[in-house]
Amino acid sequence: MLKRNSGYYIFLVVIIISIMSCNYLFSRSFTYPLPPARISTIPDYTVLDLSTVLAGMRRLGAGIGWVQLLQYYGSPETPVDKETEYKVSIDMTKYIFGLFKPEKEHPGEKHEHYEEQIEGGNYPQLLNYCYRIIDQDPFFFYVYLYGSGALAWNLNRTDEALSLLALGIQNMEKYRENITTDLHQPFWQLNLYVSAIVYKKRGETEKMVPLLEMASKQKETPNLVKVILANIYQVEKKYQECLDIWISVYNSKDPEYAAKAREKIKEVSRILNIHNDLLN
Repeated sequence: MLKRNSGYYIFLVVIIISIMSCNYLFSRSFTYPLPPARISTIPDYTVLDLSTVLAGMRRLGAGIGWVQLLQYYGSPETPVDKETEYKVSIDMTKYIFGLFKPEKEHPGEKHEHYEEQIEGGNYPQLLNYCYRIIDQDPFFFYVYLYGSGALAWNLNRTDEALSLLALGIQNMEKYRENITTDLHQPFWQLNLYVSAIVYKKRGETEKMVPLLEMASKQKETPNLVKVILANIYQVEKKYQECLDIWISVYNSKDPEYAAKAREKIKEVSRILNIHNDLLN
């Protein structure tokens, strides 16, 4: 009996040593492509985020976090009725999957422009929502552009916007050797946004606008940033440039700006004294 047990323990020790040796050799030849997971920056989602990490589905977790960020920033800080909250959530989900089609406005019809109902607010957790997504997937490039644009120009929190962009530059630089596809190619945009925000912070609008113009021509640029430029053009009475941007935003079929773009196209077209067939 003693010999039989001794053989069992020797076999178990050999197995353990073999596993540890394999782990050691594997760890020397493999670099994990994502940074270590952190505790969620939004306490309410700690369990959800931990679940996606343990399941090995961090990019799925980042996608879920992105939808929840849009719901947070697209919802009012003061409550609205459940019907409006549901409509905003469903339309945004449709847009993410390419299923959203903005309704055309017909004479005599009343449309509920819920975009206007959800404007304003401080959204103190917006930066943490961005950090939460990046912790799951540091290569979620659009979050850096969208988050910094919202923080700098909509919420006037330039320091937070610059912190987010600095983290983006750091992540792209640190982990780029692990990227199998050319995700690093649009890296320069982060530096462009940094420059534009620094000029905004200094009040140097004349230097900021050319950078926003350059950014707005890139396909990755969020409509949020294009709308900022359109508003600047309108203040400066550059109405044709303003109209061109609003038409581009409308054609993107983004539910966040569908009704607003429709109204702005009408408003600016009247100023230019032209008839626009786009909304017919």
